[in-house]
Amino acid sequence: MEHVVLSNKMKREAYRLLAQINHADSIVVALNAGARAEGFVLGMETVGGLRSGDAENLYVIFEAALKERLKSLGPA
Repeated sequence: MEHVVLSNKMKREAYRLLAQINHADSIVVALNAGARAEGFVLGMETVGGLRSGDAENLYVIFEAALKERLKSLGPA
């Protein structure tokens, strides 16, 4: 996430959301955390709080983390 330009407050929130994905204890919890992370990026992008490239980078970071977590949780 070091290549994404975020204010300190936004960076703390992004890391908090990433941690929620990484520490999810079920597939449902992981999917909910991923949805919250996607909503965070969409909201920040909508209000002009992110540059277009930074928004895309955050989507990729959150999506990769979610895929990895879902893979580690295995089938339900």
